Amino acid sequence: MLGKKQEHLNAKISSIVGADMIMEGNITAKETIRIEGTVKGDVSSEGIVIVSPTGTINGNVKGSSIMVAGTIKGDMNSGGRIEVSATGKIDGNIKTRSLIIDENAVFQGQCTMNTQDIESELIAAEIPETEV
Repeated sequence: MLGKKQEHLNAKISSIVGADMIMEGNITAKETIRIEGTVKGDVSSEGIVIVSPTGTINGNVKGSSIMVAGTIKGDMNSGGRIEVSATGKIDGNIKTRSLIIDENAVFQGQCTMNTQDIESELIAAEIPETEV
């Protein structure tokens, strides 16, 4: 896919929605999930969400990172990175720390880059609490 750091290639995929599957309902996963078929519902993972070229999600998507080569009709939220390949199509809003969109990809919506919020959280975590 895109980017120099291709973490999805080394990620342990715990769940796959196959190309011939249509799933209705929300999906929640602890590790990486790959969508090759159709999901009609929200997808949430503590790991990476990978949407292959044949994959379609009609719902919101949340993951540590999200790689899109298929179609998403819904909002996306990632504390890490969202990558959209040339075959990717997104119809929804994006909130992420980092966004990479390949040439010929389609993105209809608004994007909020929340790096300032993340940096504020990191600075607050570094300040030790004093005992009273």
